Amino acid sequence: MMKGFFLKLVLLTALSGLVLFALQSQGFFAAYQSFVWISLAFMFGVTALVYLIFLRALAIKDHSSFMMAFGSAFAIKSFASLAFVSYFIFFRPIEDKYFILPFFSLYFAYTGLLVFHLWQITKRKPLP
Repeated sequence: MMKGFFLKLVLLTALSGLVLFALQSQGFFAAYQSFVWISLAFMFGVTALVYLIFLRALAIKDHSSFMMAFGSAFAIKSFASLAFVSYFIFFRPIEDKYFILPFFSLYFAYTGLLVFHLWQITKRKPLP
């Protein structure tokens, strides 16, 4: 279960990296190249951490504790992403305001992978 997700996570990261490299070689992201690569690494790390929290939540038998852990995992991902973007808005400003587009593309791709994999797990195993 965990090995399959991390293999998909690494494949998504490699595919995203190839797409970002191809776009970067065409002149996209010229003003914020480092932000795009840092975003890719950030999304990989946050998604891996949140998945481990979700696995712990799935092991909980009490319904209210399960929902609290499940909601906390999504909150961690959302607030960590918000803090990450806020850092680049307020402390290391990027002039080109389109820098947010590759970040949210990665955010939704990684969130989609996470939700799809968790949906597959819960289809096989009934929730508490």
